[in-house]
Amino acid sequence: MWAHKVTRKICAQLLGDPDPQSSRRMTIRLLQTAVVAALVIPITLFLIASWISYRNAHELADERIVRSLDVVQEQALKVFQSTNLVLDTIEDLLANRSEAEIKADEKRLHDRLRRIASGLPEIQSIWIFGPTGQPLAITREYPAPQSTNFSQQDYFYVPRDAPRPGVYLGGIHQSVTGGQPYFTHSRGHYDANGKFSGVIELSLLPSDFSRFYSKLVSSAGLQYAMIRDDGTMLARFPPPPSGEVRLDARSGFRNAIQASPIGGFYTARSEVDNIERRFGVRRIPGFPVYTSAGIETAQIRNEWLSAMALHLIFGVPATLFLFGALLTVLLRTKRLHEEQDAREVAEVAMRQSQKMDAIGRLTGGVAHDFNNLLMIIIGNLEIAQRQLDSWTEGAQGKLDRVVGRAMQGAKRAATLTQRLLAFSRQQPLQPRLLDLNKLVADLSDFLARSLGETVSLEVVGAGGLWNVEADQAQLEAAILNLVVNARDAMPGGGKLTIETSNAFLDDEYCRRHNDVQQGQYALISVTDSGEGMPPDVIEKAFEPFFTTKPPGQGTGLGLSQVYGFVKQSGGHLKIYSELGEGTTVKLYLPRIKGESTTEEKVDPAVIGRGGGEQILVVEDDKDVRAYVVETLRDLNYEVREAGDAQQALRLLDGEPIDLLLTDVVLPGINGRQLAERVKAQRSGVKVLFMTGYSRNAIVHQGRLDAGVQLLQKPVTGEELARKVRSILDAAADAAF
Repeated sequence: MWAHKVTRKICAQLLGDPDPQSSRRMTIRLLQTAVVAALVIPITLFLIASWISYRNAHELADERIVRSLDVVQEQALKVFQSTNLVLDTIEDLLANRSEAEIKADEKRLHDRLRRIASGLPEIQSIWIFGPTGQPLAITREYPAPQSTNFSQQDYFYVPRDAPRPGVYLGGIHQSVTGGQPYFTHSRGHYDANGKFSGVIELSLLPSDFSRFYSKLVSSAGLQYAMIRDDGTMLARFPPPPSGEVRLDARSGFRNAIQASPIGGFYTARSEVDNIERRFGVRRIPGFPVYTSAGIETAQIRNEWLSAMALHLIFGVPATLFLFGALLTVLLRTKRLHEEQDAREVAEVAMRQSQKMDAIGRLTGGVAHDFNNLLMIIIGNLEIAQRQLDSWTEGAQGKLDRVVGRAMQGAKRAATLTQRLLAFSRQQPLQPRLLDLNKLVADLSDFLARSLGETVSLEVVGAGGLWNVEADQAQLEAAILNLVVNARDAMPGGGKLTIETSNAFLDDEYCRRHNDVQQGQYALISVTDSGEGMPPDVIEKAFEPFFTTKPPGQGTGLGLSQVYGFVKQSGGHLKIYSELGEGTTVKLYLPRIKGESTTEEKVDPAVIGRGGGEQILVVEDDKDVRAYVVETLRDLNYEVREAGDAQQALRLLDGEPIDLLLTDVVLPGINGRQLAERVKAQRSGVKVLFMTGYSRNAIVHQGRLDAGVQLLQKPVTGEELARKVRSILDAAADAAF
């Protein structure tokens, strides 16, 4: 320990920090910063890397979309260029012929159109309409049906009404003969005079485009389409569930081409299958049609997560290991500091406890001898007072005053002895369940008179206050001591508050005050508005004979008596004070469950006299024994006496005895052991103990053993007479 302290001091000086506590705080802060950084830095780096990776995933998706658009645009452009060539070829076949000429040549045109259509798989059929919408020649059948008019179809009237050359890509149509759905590519044709003479229409298969798109799908989540600029979807893979699909004017596609007519990128939820995708669109040159390629955003996200998972697999364990290691170091360092603090507190408390115990043993021994001396003084003074009755009146008055003063001094010495015993925790207590609110309320009038007119008293009782188990007389004396000390701290007057409440002392408080157990306590707080105490005075306040009062105004045993009583009762005492603000003394007593009892007030009675009962007095101090024997004989008892237990046992042989009155502390066999032997021989004998210092013979943990009757030295004749008479008149004692 010495080497550790020296090392710590040298390190503190070398670091330029003379305060070890400051070094501790700095170490803890550094470790806390390292623990936080072990999480924050990797998480921050991971978030940055995730954002970069997320952007890269989207850029890669856009690149895939661009490559797909290159392919589908090239395919669509080739198809439409081929269909334009077909339209040109058919236009050349018609060679400005009239409707009648075309009808006349229908068979040859039918055959030629079939040969043209057979070379292009995307063409389902070819139609040539006259100026009124009647079919003149078709690939599907010969001759063309004349009963149906197609003038109301968009692929007819749009080229008819449009400026020359009137090229038009129509929407999706359902085949009337049960064939596949198709969309149209049509153009108007004119005679030599430029007059409209009909429409040439090609029926194109969306399924042919879908088959091509399906070959481009290399992974899940891809979608391809060809869309007219008004939102009409001409072809799609995967195929739409219904026939014609027209995208809404507010759709992502319409917004994208409105913002950039040549095409661009957008992210939207599909109106066809309600799946969110990243789309790219591009216009086919020369046609009001766009090709579209899309990738599901979920697919992009999954690819990004898969890439980040590799980082997590290696990064998370490393981060957790670093965090765990630093956290372990931090917790271990805190625990070491707490253990060191607790050890230092325990060492201080142990030294204080050893000092207090040594003083307690000293005062206990002094009190024993002092009580014997006091009993001699008091006893002989009482005898002298009784003899004064036969003297002359003048001498009697003088001696009465002298003896009275001697008696008063002896009683003051007896009070001093009781305080010494209280501090040494050797006084025998007779605890019982108490209601502290009632006890304080009953004391309040007496305390108010003791305080005088310059100090106001306020008593505040808590509702639902827990009961305690304590010696009522000693607790009242403790409260009185605290009140008197508070009054003396307010020489100019002030306010004194006595308050009761419930309290719970937790682990943290008990670690800082290792002389108290965790648990529930009833609390009495005595607060004054006086001068207050500095810390050095608070530290010594419970030491016996320590006082800040002028000589002759205090013994220095008031607070030490309170301290001893509280500790003997299993409680705790704490002082809170600030200079110029006042002082609060808190007295904690353990909570006891049960109903409180009310102490019966015994009215002073006439001293009982004996009726010839046999009493054996055992006391090793001959002067004390002589006083007791003479007092009992004056009360008409038959008394025999012994100086020790062995002599007492010899006197018992063949002799009757009603009461054994014995000192507890005897040479050889003590009073408790003697009483047990006497009871073994004569069970009807009653026992009364006397003691000035019991040494745990009949008192354990500060409490009288069950069934024990005790007189506390010094004993007056009145106390002795009343106690002896009450025991002889009572029923047989359960223990003795």
